[in-house]
Amino acid sequence: MREALKQLKIRPQDTTASFQGFGNVAQYAIRLYNQLGGKVICVSSWDQADQKGYAFRRMSGIDLDELLGITDKFGGIDKKKAIELGYDILDGEEWIDQDVDILLPCALENQIHKDNVNRISSRVKVIGEGANGPTTPEADKVIQERGIFNIPDFLANAGGVTCSYFEQVQCNMNYYWTKDEVLGKLDQKMTEAFIAVSELASKHDLYMRDAAYVISVSKVAEACSARGWI
Repeated sequence: MREALKQLKIRPQDTTASFQGFGNVAQYAIRLYNQLGGKVICVSSWDQADQKGYAFRRMSGIDLDELLGITDKFGGIDKKKAIELGYDILDGEEWIDQDVDILLPCALENQIHKDNVNRISSRVKVIGEGANGPTTPEADKVIQERGIFNIPDFLANAGGVTCSYFEQVQCNMNYYWTKDEVLGKLDQKMTEAFIAVSELASKHDLYMRDAAYVISVSKVAEACSARGWI
């Protein structure tokens, strides 16, 4: 998201965002986005007791640590306490309706689909897919036609498997890096990956998802060829 906003010449501190989900992906993404200077006004979470989702909105901006203090082990936010803290309680799907610059679906698949994609505000400039497969093909076509900059899931959320690779490297080397070293290496890898996809998209006038597919398929083909499989 940092690199996407830089490319679009948008200052993070001038943006607002709405998140779908309040688990590990969303919580850490919110913290990092806040560090960039962005303001989150809405998050959605699953209520285990009611077996449904709710969206929690505060136009002045959510306080991550405040919400974490009233969240259960399932990532569900206490509605009564949230109201006391000044949050509006909305239907779970209303995270997508918010008049923000950035949407981040960070929990479930198929959360942006043909029946709600047109509810996305005309103000939205970027969608960052923190979840796996949060956008259906029908909705993706609309997003592309509207010119919304999309960071596809297998680029946006690849940090986890990249860190797993770092763990494997450390194990094989019998050598261990500090947390800051790992985060530094992760930042470098993810930034390089974004730039590669972005440059290919610009060079061949491709949608970001298509450019990411081209690079990923090419890498697999090259690896297979190097091994003599094809």
